[in-house]
Amino acid sequence: MQFKSENLIKAILLISFGFIFTACTQSDPNGFYDPLEKINRKTHSFNKSLDKILLRPASKVYGVVVSDFADILINNFTNNLSEPSNAANHLLQGKLKKSSNSTARFLVNTTIGIGGITDPASRLGISSSESDFGKTLHAWGFNEGAYVELPFYAASTVRDTTGIVVDFVMDPINSIIPSKYKPHTQGAKLIELAGDRNEYGEIIDNMLYKNEDSYASQRLYYLQRRRFDLNNNTISDDDLGNPYEDE
Repeated sequence: MQFKSENLIKAILLISFGFIFTACTQSDPNGFYDPLEKINRKTHSFNKSLDKILLRPASKVYGVVVSDFADILINNFTNNLSEPSNAANHLLQGKLKKSSNSTARFLVNTTIGIGGITDPASRLGISSSESDFGKTLHAWGFNEGAYVELPFYAASTVRDTTGIVVDFVMDPINSIIPSKYKPHTQGAKLIELAGDRNEYGEIIDNMLYKNEDSYASQRLYYLQRRRFDLNNNTISDDDLGNPYEDE
């Protein structure tokens, strides 16, 4: 797969920036570091309003209009688009078997699976394993850095934000899909977002609208889940404590 040289340069600069920034920030493995809380809370209010006005209603429409079968096809398609990025990140982490599996899944599902809308790879025993550049940075020893709430995206950290940008810039799928088809792939991802909001609606609603402090609740939930995932599912749910005890 060929990458544009300017994209590679951008990715290197972003990685360098992320390394310098995370190296200079504190990181508490059993708590949180949130020096940008005042700004983050304003961003959280914006994201919460966006969810209430746009994403939450769209997810309810999705739940009514889209059948379970169509939902599976949409998820299969968007998951398949992520496989080249999964393969690249597994390779960068030294996980050769997982990288090979992600590559094989993409090839099988794109061909036999009719562009990825079906998942014959799973039926053939080729397992799926998601990854991203935030996980790659973690594997390379980058600190988590400060907690960040991103506009339109919600919870993140400095390390994961760097990973998000690098994944976007370096996504191998951008070199595979012709430009005229890219709006369709982006549209599918937006539709999947509404589907995910519908699937996890009760959890998200409880966190955002039925909680004393939705910002603290989301911060706690994100950091726990992310650390749990990054550390091979070995972190206790109690490791971050009570988000209200210092407020």
